[in-house]
Amino acid sequence: MNSLVASLKADEAVNWFQKRLNNAVNYGLSSEECNMFDIFITSTLADVDIKKQIINIVLPTFFDNLISRKVDKSTIDAQATLIRLFIKYYGGTCNQFKNAMDKFTTKALSECFNEDNIVFKVTKYLALYPQCGGRGQQGIHHAEAWTCQFNDYLYSANYFLNQLYTNVNFFFGMDGTDNYEGKFDVSIFKLSELKQMTPKERYEKLTSLFIFFNTAIQSMLLSMFSTVKHFDSNKVIQFALCTLSVTSEKLNATMVTEDVIALDSVLWKLHSSAIKTISALIKCCGRILIPQGTLICRILIQSLNMTHYNSSNTQYGTTRSKLQQRVLTYQVLCSWLAVAGSQSSLELFSESLTSGILFDIKFDKPSLNLVVDKQTGNKKRKSGALNQKIINQRDTIVMHDYLANKTVCNEAHKTLQLFLNTLSSNLKVLQFKIFQSTIMGLLLEIIKCQRPNDYPLPYYDNLCRLNLYNSLLALIISPHPQCITHTSVALRVFTFGTTDRNEKVKEVCRSSLSELEHIIHPRNDTLFFPLENEIEIPPCAQSTIPENKTHFLNEIVEDLTVPIQVKEFKNVLPITIPQSTQSNISENKTEIINEIVEDSTIPIKAKKVKIINTENVQPNTIPQSVQNTIPENKTNIFNKIVEDSTLPIEVKALNNVNTANVQPNTVIESNDADNSMDSSSADESLIKRDLEYEDYTYTNIMMNDFIDSD
Repeated sequence: MNSLVASLKADEAVNWFQKRLNNAVNYGLSSEECNMFDIFITSTLADVDIKKQIINIVLPTFFDNLISRKVDKSTIDAQATLIRLFIKYYGGTCNQFKNAMDKFTTKALSECFNEDNIVFKVTKYLALYPQCGGRGQQGIHHAEAWTCQFNDYLYSANYFLNQLYTNVNFFFGMDGTDNYEGKFDVSIFKLSELKQMTPKERYEKLTSLFIFFNTAIQSMLLSMFSTVKHFDSNKVIQFALCTLSVTSEKLNATMVTEDVIALDSVLWKLHSSAIKTISALIKCCGRILIPQGTLICRILIQSLNMTHYNSSNTQYGTTRSKLQQRVLTYQVLCSWLAVAGSQSSLELFSESLTSGILFDIKFDKPSLNLVVDKQTGNKKRKSGALNQKIINQRDTIVMHDYLANKTVCNEAHKTLQLFLNTLSSNLKVLQFKIFQSTIMGLLLEIIKCQRPNDYPLPYYDNLCRLNLYNSLLALIISPHPQCITHTSVALRVFTFGTTDRNEKVKEVCRSSLSELEHIIHPRNDTLFFPLENEIEIPPCAQSTIPENKTHFLNEIVEDLTVPIQVKEFKNVLPITIPQSTQSNISENKTEIINEIVEDSTIPIKAKKVKIINTENVQPNTIPQSVQNTIPENKTNIFNKIVEDSTLPIEVKALNNVNTANVQPNTVIESNDADNSMDSSSADESLIKRDLEYEDYTYTNIMMNDFIDSD
């Protein structure tokens, strides 16, 4: 029962698919229907029943109808799209229909060779021809077929390039009489008719054939394939170099003939096709081309130089003959920078690139010679009217067709932004400063303008202004190490940009302000301006020290390793404080903040210390009445205590150290002025007891030296 249900579903699906195919062939195929067919095939590849019926029923019916009847251009367009779809997913089966596909290719190219869209779709399924038939072990058959077809197309493109360039006098080593030896059948192009054509028609025909094989090469490089593609990238680069070796300047330097004039008229098409091939090569190989980066950059920079626009010969508002090639060159430069980054070798050609970009992003209005008349009366008024007429004519000429130049301006800005983000530090200081002054000057001029018509050309176009602000942001976030970054001026400019008449420009300015805010006030500590670590204050000390006196705290250093050299200790009598006396001292008035010297290797030398007999020493007690009279702001006694029992101490002489009857919790007290307490409020017994210890002068000397050495 389950098998019957599955077969019923398969029959319904295949019938629906076949009906949709017939409708597409008869009435044309839209992009939505093509995507729907692609989704249907990919989702049913795992279904054995549906795949089997498509291979046995749908494909034979479709290929039989390819050449069985006369069809129009829309049908040929739809059939070419479907052929590519079937070869992509059923390549092994389509090998048996290769004869039908060859006949369809001949028919499509002979009848619709001037239709660029149809020719492009034909090259798309020709790029998948090597996928027809069995793959072999690890796809070896597909890989060999792909390499052979790619080399054949490259040979055909070189052949027709030689046919284009042989009639020029300065080309040597090119023989246009060589017979065609490629595998592709070029008889469908009727090459025998070239001799009867005029020079203009002949060069246009040869240019179309050259572009066709170039497009086939590009399709093979960009198409998905079942295995790894094997080819020599150096051959493709050398082919592009040969194509761009001919320039208009070289042609003008030769003897002017009809062939030279005809070749000059189609030269930009040849160059554009070669640039597209380099673009496809970059997208196919990626970073593998980094060793050939210098040659790629030379090709692209040469294309920019050839399409450089001279404002003295042609008016700005007119459409350039080589505008498409220049725009395409900028796009390929962006692709190469995005792939190779700082290893693109473009810094070797920074001067040519800088001059080309500056010319495209800034236009200086031509100067005018106005009439100056010193006479008075009506003649002066006529002179003023004449000057106004001259100015209006100039503005009309310049503003005639700004669309012809806004495209190249936008592409130049995109290239500049990517160039700054990757190679700004490799620019010369003067080049970077020129970019800064140019972009900042254009933006300041835009800010000063009251009307959009007064904007510098072509920045009354919204997209051009948007890219101009993006270029300013690239200058700020990718600065030159030897140039000043005008961050404060950029903040003002972006602030003015938030009042622009276009919403997208406003959004770009707001986002730029947000990025600059992170630069000026970084979220975390920066590497260039490290923040100093604050002194940590214990919680017990924070409660007793006033807020405005915390700066009196000294630096705390841990792990003391101070080597102390002691020459002699004699009769050291420590003063002990019993535990009962310590508990009598109020907790909030006996916080002693000690300065601990850490990681110090300062040698401390003690001269002589008498040995103080510690026998029968009474504890030094402080009555409660005395404690109450001590002011609160004087109870913080800063004693200097050396901790860590592992100190390296050099002892020369220790004589008669008597440690008998030493009570615990002993503290060696010094008679430093900082540690002295107000004795006016103590009782007389304590005063007499303190006077008895004044005779031990060596003890005071030892402690004072200890403190002074710190």
